[in-house]
Formats: sequence, C-alpha cells, structure tokens
Amino acid sequence: MPEELAVDRFSYAHNLGRAGTYREHRSAFWPPASSYEISCLNLAEHTPDFGPDFLHSLTVLKSAVEAEWQKVKEVGISTRRRFNDPRPIADAMRAVGAHLPGEDDRKAVTLRATAVQEGYNDEALKQLAVLKEEFTVVAGQISTWYGKEVKGLPTAFACRRDASGQALVDRALEDKGEVEACLRRLHADLRLGDVPGFGATHLFHMAGEGNLHPKHIAYFLPEDEGVKYSPFKKTFYFGNTHRALLKNISAPLAARYVNIDTKFDPHDARFDAIPVLGVLSHELGHSVHRPVTGYKNLNAADRWASVVLQEVAADVFGIVILAEVWAPVFGLAPADVVAYYLAECLRYVDRGLGHFPDSDGMLLQLSYFVQLGALFLDEENGPRLTGDPEAVLAGLRSLARVLADTLLADRADAAVALHRNFGPANSASMRALVTELRRLSAKSIEYTQEHIHTTDGSAA
Repeated sequence: MPEELAVDRFSYAHNLGRAGTYREHRSAFWPPASSYEISCLNLAEHTPDFGPDFLHSLTVLKSAVEAEWQKVKEVGISTRRRFNDPRPIADAMRAVGAHLPGEDDRKAVTLRATAVQEGYNDEALKQLAVLKEEFTVVAGQISTWYGKEVKGLPTAFACRRDASGQALVDRALEDKGEVEACLRRLHADLRLGDVPGFGATHLFHMAGEGNLHPKHIAYFLPEDEGVKYSPFKKTFYFGNTHRALLKNISAPLAARYVNIDTKFDPHDARFDAIPVLGVLSHELGHSVHRPVTGYKNLNAADRWASVVLQEVAADVFGIVILAEVWAPVFGLAPADVVAYYLAECLRYVDRGLGHFPDSDGMLLQLSYFVQLGALFLDEENGPRLTGDPEAVLAGLRSLARVLADTLLADRADAAVALHRNFGPANSASMRALVTELRRLSAKSIEYTQEHIHTTDGSAA
C-alpha cells in the first residue's frame, strides 16, 4: 500500500509534520486513509425549478471549476488567489445568474463573476453586503481544510435561503446585550466584537474542492476567498449538509460513545433549532475578545496551536452562549445543547488528529473535561464518555475563563502550555477513545447531483 494511503489518521506527530503540504493531493478523500464509510445527501430536493437550461448552466460551471482544479494540481495557484483561467468560470456564473428571478440575486452573481476576473474591490463588497439574496452563486479559490492547503482551491457552490433557519438567526441576534452580560459573568474583561452577517441556506450545487471529502458546512466570505480584513463579511451556512452529517455521523458516534442523561437524536423535533444556532453561536464565539487580545505573538510561537485555540474559544464561548442565553429564549433544554455539542465533538475528533485544527481543538476540550472531572471516560464499559450535562456546562465555563486568561490575554507562553497540556500531544486521558476510533473507517457524506444534466437530458 502506498505510504500516503497507509497513514494513520490519528498519528498526531506524523500528520502535523505534513500539515499544509497536500496541494498536489488528487484523491477525493482527505485525510489519506485506506477506507471510508460514505453516506449520501441528494441535493435535488433544494434545487430551484428554473428549467433545463438552468441545470445545464450549473453543469457548465461545475466543469469549468473542476478544469481549473486540475490546472492547479498541475501548475499551482495563480497569484493573489486568482484563477489561472478565470473567463470560463465567470461566463458560466453569468449564465447561471441569468436564470435567477430576483434582481438582487442577479446583481450579486454579476458582482461575483466580475470579481472572479478582476478581483474584489471595496465597492463590490459593500454592494454584496446589502443585497437580499434568495439564491447565491459563488466561485473562487475558496479555503479548504487548513491542514491540507492554506491558500484555497477552486470551488463553486450555489445555495438558497432557508427561511425558517434565517428566522432563528435573526431572532437570536435581536438582543446582543444578554450575550455581553453572559460574557461579563465569565470574565469582567470579555467583550463581543462586531458580528458578521449570517445566511442560513440549503446547498443545491457544489463543484471543485468543496465537492471532495470531508464536506464543509459553511464558508466565511470574502475571507475564505482570500480577502482578509474586509469590513463586509458574511457566513453562508448549509443546513442540509450539517443535518446529514449529524444524522449519519455525529448521532451514531454519540449513541456509541456518550453516556449522559440526554440522548442526541437529530430526528427529534426538540433538536431542530440547535444546529443552526450552534453554528451561529460558534461564529459569535470567534468575536469574543479582551481589549488586549491579539494573536501575533502566539502565531509566532506556534501557528498551529494558535489556530487550534481560536477554534476552541469559538466552540466554548459559543456553546455557553447557546446554553445560557439563547436556550431560554427558544425553549431549549441546556442538556439537549450539551448532547448536541458532545456528538459534534466526536464527529470532529473522528476525522483524525494533526490534520484539522478544529478536530484537534475538540479533542482538547474533551481532554480538559476528563482531566477536570466534568466527564469520566469509562474504559470498562465502552469506552464511553459518562457524565452529567450540568457538569459539562460547568467545565465549559471553567475552560472559557482559562481561555480568557491565556489565549485572549495575549499570553503566548500560557496559551502554548494549555495546548500542550490538554491537546493531542498529551492525550493520555483520551487514549482509549482514540484507540477505539482508530479501528473504524473514516466517515463522510457524498453529494449526489443527478439532477444536474446537459441540455439533452443526460446526466452530467
């Protein structure tokens, strides 16, 4: 077996040593593994019925982006995250946009198609920030997994607004004062920064790097397109992708390896609002800071640890906000929030270590809870993470305060020590669970897009 396919996805030191070196990796599956367990998500359900020419235009866009993906594998990424051959992709985007019924939708596609050819400017980004899109079409050198390639790879996606999910988002963001009060209870110096826009959507088309494995549940634009520090930012969240991952990966892992009073069941209506609010709260978590917060020193000391801990902070502050501020507003049980959170921790850890900062961060969180005593890893009857949801919430509040006094206090040495003591490099407390997960195949979902076809009706 080739060395690349023989890689142990949990071999932290080996995998971390190769992080960011996979630009030429051509397999649809990453990280490298000898086997994958695949579930399918049919995107046809959410595809608008705009006729066969619309579907054909999506096919042309998919072909153009995937041709560019192949070109990147041969010659590399063009300067400033631009396509090597942008014209076919821009033309395909305009063709897709011509079929959209809404003026704002067509305007947005036109702006993004121009950006594919010429790059973004502040005026275009300002216009995109105020357009009310029902259908969104994006193409670019969009960020892939940080441990795979740090510069982004050719991707295109199309999604449609999820009205019920957006209503939850809008309601949650009505009063940020309660969120700020919650943060001050954790630490008097904590602040909530500007919160970017958040679009709850259903995905109906994906091409290029984003169509490979594992799947992203959201993109953060324009930063994921290589435009840093823009004041005009928006997250596009794919609710149907997230739910497929929850049903096919998170829930089965939780049923097998978590033993708390509340069972995570994504089919149960009481969990319906939690996924979108969970991702939204994670985005708010990224905005939590102290006046002294800065990552320059930590980036210089250990860039990987910096990215891991920033993801940990987003997770921890986000779940505390969801459980303590939004749960009462939406009639959610905090125990259900914890059940969802632990299921997601397992899904991320199951992807492997040393490949994904967010997966390493989830292991760090579980390790912290086990070492703190908020969870017990029962090795005799499992392994199973056993405990009480309220104890886990107490553990989250504890870790939030630790992060406030290390990562967010701009104390690079203390932050590196936190990562070293609880992260994958020192995960003895989690060894039984990691050993068990190592026995199982990696897991992912596949997008089936049989509805995308040529003008003669044949499958693309």
